Amino acid sequence: MSFAFDSSGAGGELRDGLRWTIDEYMVPRLADLEGPVVAVLIGSTGAGKSTILNSLAEERITEIGAVRPTTRAPTVWCHPRHLQRFEDDFLSGYSIDPEAVRSIQVVTSEVPLLEHLAIVDAPDFDSVVGVHREIADELLAVADVCLFVTSAQRYADAVPWEFLEKARGRALPIRYIVNRLPTRVGDIDVADEILADFRKRLEAGGLRPKPLEITRIREQSVDPEIGGLVAAAVDPIHAFLSQLSDPAYRRGVIEEAAEGAVSGVVRETATLADLLDIEADEITRLRRVVTEAYAAQQTAIGEALDGGTLIRGEVVKRWQEFVGTGELLRVLTEGANRVKAWGRRVLGGQAHVERVVGSEARSELVSVVLRRADLAARATCTAWEASPTGRGMVTSDLWSHGEELGASADDAVQTWMAGLADLVREQGEGKQRIAKVASLGVNAVAVSLLVTVFVHTGGLTGAEVGVAAGAAAAQQGLLEHLFGSAAAKALAQRARADLDIVLEGLLAADAARFLRMIDSVDVADSAALRRAAAQLQLAARVWHDD
Repeated sequence: MSFAFDSSGAGGELRDGLRWTIDEYMVPRLADLEGPVVAVLIGSTGAGKSTILNSLAEERITEIGAVRPTTRAPTVWCHPRHLQRFEDDFLSGYSIDPEAVRSIQVVTSEVPLLEHLAIVDAPDFDSVVGVHREIADELLAVADVCLFVTSAQRYADAVPWEFLEKARGRALPIRYIVNRLPTRVGDIDVADEILADFRKRLEAGGLRPKPLEITRIREQSVDPEIGGLVAAAVDPIHAFLSQLSDPAYRRGVIEEAAEGAVSGVVRETATLADLLDIEADEITRLRRVVTEAYAAQQTAIGEALDGGTLIRGEVVKRWQEFVGTGELLRVLTEGANRVKAWGRRVLGGQAHVERVVGSEARSELVSVVLRRADLAARATCTAWEASPTGRGMVTSDLWSHGEELGASADDAVQTWMAGLADLVREQGEGKQRIAKVASLGVNAVAVSLLVTVFVHTGGLTGAEVGVAAGAAAAQQGLLEHLFGSAAAKALAQRARADLDIVLEGLLAADAARFLRMIDSVDVADSAALRRAAAQLQLAARVWHDD
């Protein structure tokens, strides 16, 4: 399952987090409920996580120092008999190679505390190094217990509370450690006020720790040999962790963490499915943007054809000069013989003029298609860029018509124009009509039909109306003379309908560039995702009941 467009956005982050939790925690943990409890030391920069780990071990397990961040790679402190688990199965996305971006350092000790426990010292979740923050997130997701370390100076910072919200979302067992509390001065103990405020903030955030779940550690000197405090300073933490030697207690902690992880996965899967629905809706909207932008240009072309404004200038002018509009209108009133004589004199032997007019008409039509496609492409890109989903798909070459449109438009228009001659031949069946059409020439009549399609008076003003009206009347009169009034009208309508199909096909072909990008997107099935979450929830209930 993937997010199509913005894999680095909220949806992508949620997806990656779910995948990590399932692969790195749920699957291995549910397959090995008897494995050691994983307690992760989580905290902000300078909170003293490494110091606390060394204090619990009463030896230097990890380095401490004034240079931040001190912990650059997670340090796993475990029993030698669990070493293989951390080198192979657990945290499979990490390497024991210290040069790797994601690496872990494993330190073993044969102490009773670690018989059923492993402690991981995580990098700071507010580190200035981005990958350290990511690692802290990942380690929180694989924890059975969170040892949350803060300090008297940092407990009210915003970032720790964001992290605690993630832990709460997993229903993860949390032990709170407030380090570096000021020493008591006379009757005033500022530490009490700090702890009271800390508890108030926890409760406001939906976290209600029991009194023994908050450990206080006073500010004190660090033993330089072990990089830790005296053992008594961390006795409450040691006592809590020692309880894990009790199989029933340990099983309860693991089950609580696993159930919390399942609940979190189910809840976040529902959120993910909602985001997928939003993306699917956005993809539908982006598709609609394309179809509407190109349909608008198709409509504009139709309106220009209806108004006689699609092709003007040289095409009509050249044809008027060729046929002599005024003379043609006059001879049409004087009978068939005069029209025939006019045709021999005006059209006979001047096929090159027909070719010129046809070539100019084709060129102008192609220009119209390209111009309208450019407008549609720009409208589409502008709308897509306003969308976070569509923005990632817009490339520089999409802002104008596709590179193949020019050639395909020229071919399509030329084919349409050649089809006009076929329409003339089809309509000219019958001895009388064949003779009339033959006397003028099929190609000449076809060009006359072409001009008829483009010449109307709608949308024109001033002197243009007179020019267009004359040309329109001449072409219509000629066609009616050849085919009759009804047939001439049907012929012009057929030619126009065929042109509409050609132009619509060309714009659709250009729009397909955008639609193909959308069609190539593999939109995940949110319904299937919800079904999988429901099945997981049901399986968890059965597991819990057993």
